[in-house]
Amino acid sequence: MDLVKIGKYIAGKRKALGMTQKQLAEKLNMSDKSVSKWERGICLPDVSVYMELCEILGISINEFLAGGEDIDAENVEKKSEDNIIQVTKDSKKKQKNLKSILAVVTTFAVIMVLVLGAVFVHKVMQPKNYITAVDRTSAEMKTAELLSGADGGISF
Repeated sequence: MDLVKIGKYIAGKRKALGMTQKQLAEKLNMSDKSVSKWERGICLPDVSVYMELCEILGISINEFLAGGEDIDAENVEKKSEDNIIQVTKDSKKKQKNLKSILAVVTTFAVIMVLVLGAVFVHKVMQPKNYITAVDRTSAEMKTAELLSGADGGISF
């Protein structure tokens, strides 16, 4: 669906009815910023608003979904079929995009788990080549003090 084309269609119908964006927004219990975004082609209204919006603007849902064009009586059935096909194609395209994004995120997550796992295993398996501090009040230190001479060296 062409968001800009639909946005211009909404704006044209609203203006033809002599309504401001604020008035249309109030009828829909929404903000005028939302209406502005629709009319500029930034986004579409939520699907739950379609029917009420079409009713207020005096258009059919088919005209709305047709990308913002008036449909005469002879072409309603054909346009309805075209709209259903287009909505289905859009939905399949979005699902395909979502699956691609999910695959990339999953791949990234698996790679991160493998890298972090390798780092963890490397840290755990690494030999300990350092001396750990011993508590001065521990039994080992007390024993070493008893065995050491005046110069600090152990004598037997």
